[in-house]
Amino acid sequence: MRSIYKWWSALVVVAILVQVGAAGYGAFYVAKHADDEGEFVTHKQFEHGWDFHAGFGYIVVLGLLILLVLALIARLGRPRIWLPLGLAVAGILQVIFAWLGDGVPGLGFLHPINAFAILAMAGVNARLAWGAPPPASASAPAA
Repeated sequence: MRSIYKWWSALVVVAILVQVGAAGYGAFYVAKHADDEGEFVTHKQFEHGWDFHAGFGYIVVLGLLILLVLALIARLGRPRIWLPLGLAVAGILQVIFAWLGDGVPGLGFLHPINAFAILAMAGVNARLAWGAPPPASASAPAA
């Protein structure tokens, strides 16, 4: 089960990178159409630019929840379960932040900030899952 968890943790990182790329596509697609067609972008053009990001985001959150379930089944232990749990919570918050940003655009800044936190936590989690040793502290003697 730990092998499945290890591979799933890497897949989650890739999925998050795809999601970040989809956000870039959405932003630049909409900006291009605004440049090409004046100040206005149609609702259809906006949706075309952002639909993949919105839809795939739910898949990423599902992947984070599956990661938590796999971590529990793999019995990683108390210290190691905190990252998958934090990722699941951050994924759910990501959806809430997107909804908040739709209603109150000023709160939309929470969505990309949380995305960076999710990517960082997922990267650390995958690194640990693949057995990489933690970085040496500055006060530890060199080997």
